[in-house]
Amino acid sequence: MGALVMASGLWQAAEQWPVWTGVALAAAVAGLGLKPGWLVVQRWTDRSALPPGPVRYSLAHLDALDPVGFELAVCSLVRRDGFAAEHVGRSGDKGADVLVVDRSGRRVVVQCKRLRPDRRVGDQDVQRVNGTYRHDHGADFAVIITTGGFTAAARASGPRYGIRLVDRDALERWADLGEPLYRVLGVPDETSRRRIRVPGSWRRERSLG
Repeated sequence: MGALVMASGLWQAAEQWPVWTGVALAAAVAGLGLKPGWLVVQRWTDRSALPPGPVRYSLAHLDALDPVGFELAVCSLVRRDGFAAEHVGRSGDKGADVLVVDRSGRRVVVQCKRLRPDRRVGDQDVQRVNGTYRHDHGADFAVIITTGGFTAAARASGPRYGIRLVDRDALERWADLGEPLYRVLGVPDETSRRRIRVPGSWRRERSLG
C-alpha cells in the first residue's frame, strides 16, 4: 500500500514538475550508488531482518544458517541481553561482525564463526581479532563466537589478549537456554557494582560485587 501511494505521488509530481522530478530521482539514484547511501540501505535491510523482542535459537537452527544469518542471529541475541548492537560484518570489516556497547558504556567487538560442529577456530583467527579490536574499533575487549570449537592454541592465547571465546556448549547456554552472555563469559556487569574509597588514598578505588 505504501509503495502504491509513493508511486502515485511520484506520477502526479512528474506531471506537474517533470524537470525537477527527474533531477530529484537522478540525485536519489546517484546517492544510493555511492558508499554512504548504500550503507544506509544495507543497515536498514540488516535491521529489518532481525526478529523483534526476546529470542532463542537452538543449535540446530544456528547450524542451518549461512554466515551472514548467523551474524544477524548473534546481533539479535546481544540486543536481547539489553545491549546496543550493530551488525557490521562485510568485506574489510577488520575482524568485527557485530559492534556492541554494553550498559556501562564498554565497547565490545564480536567476531562470528559459523562452522560445522566438528570444526575448530584456530589461533590465527584469535591473532587477527587481537590486531584490530583495540586499534581499529576502540573496543575494551573482544568475543569470538562459533558453532564449532577452538583449538588448544586459540584457547591459550585468547585470554592473554583480552578475547573471550564462546564455543558450541557456551553458545547453547546463551542462545537456547537464555543465559545472559556476560554470565556465560564470566564478565562482571559494571552497572551492578558500587565503588568505595580505600582508606589512606582517595585516588585509589576498589569495586565490590
